[in-house]
Amino acid sequence: MPTLILPLILACFSLLLMAALGGSPAFAAPQVSLEAPATVARGDAFVALAVSNEPVQSFSFKWMGKNYAATAYAGEASTGAEKKWQAVILLPVPLDAKENDLTLAVAPITGQTGGKKPVAAGQAATQNIGLYNKDRPVQQLTVDKKYVDPPAAQMERIKADRELVRKTLAQYSPERQWTLPFERPVSGDVSSLFGLKRVFNGQPRGLHRGLDLRGAEGTPILACADGKVALTGNLYFSGNVVYINHGEGVFTAYLHMSKVLVEKDQVVRKGDVIGLVGATGRVTGPHLHLSLLVQGVSVDPQPFIPAAESSEKKAPSSANQPSKAPKKGK
Repeated sequence: MPTLILPLILACFSLLLMAALGGSPAFAAPQVSLEAPATVARGDAFVALAVSNEPVQSFSFKWMGKNYAATAYAGEASTGAEKKWQAVILLPVPLDAKENDLTLAVAPITGQTGGKKPVAAGQAATQNIGLYNKDRPVQQLTVDKKYVDPPAAQMERIKADRELVRKTLAQYSPERQWTLPFERPVSGDVSSLFGLKRVFNGQPRGLHRGLDLRGAEGTPILACADGKVALTGNLYFSGNVVYINHGEGVFTAYLHMSKVLVEKDQVVRKGDVIGLVGATGRVTGPHLHLSLLVQGVSVDPQPFIPAAESSEKKAPSSANQPSKAPKKGK
């Protein structure tokens, strides 16, 4: 009996001593790997994948001076295989990004402090990413004069529209509901590429921050992914619109509709009909303007949607899933 009691006494004493000294039993720090493309075009978004060999609550991605959180999910593990915790996130590269080379870093988050601050554990993984330019042609368009030089009476409305969109995109839902590839919202070909330098009625204006898809008036428009309707309404330049929050900082916007068929806060599924193609707002004719907004930045949607049935060709892009052509971080 004494030989059994002595080890128990020593173990208890060790635990008490550790508590008195503020120590804790040693746990293995998570080891994290990172996959992301080696190069990304300005104006594109890209997929980053983080994987941990130990349980983690989430991952914190640091990109272009900002931190983005992504919830971790336990990966499927076959019998005898090591279980993994992973997260996928979309990150943007603005059209006007000045840098040529950037570093993406990811750290595992294992919990929160009493003040609700995230607790990072383990060493961050990093990945160097080079930026390059795509060709951005100039597009000449003729529209109603009121959309080039809006009447003074409309300026307050235009300002209010912009603020409404800003507040909509500031909403954040931590749960990722999107999956790739997105649903193609209409079957028509591309009529105007993302990032074009636009000239309206001979006057240079901003870059085209969306993708225009051909469609006859009344053509059904499909939701690109699961999500919740964040905004519907009529905006001066955009006409009848629907914005969908897909979670984890990803939104899609559908502009110039003839009719909106969903309501704010309505839950939609990938492929649901949300409206009809139209010619409302600043347009030259019926079409769908599709915007993809990632972490508040407008990026090119084209790499994330299937090609049109007419075998529309897409430029090479950095938007493919990293598992297809990854470059592993350190």
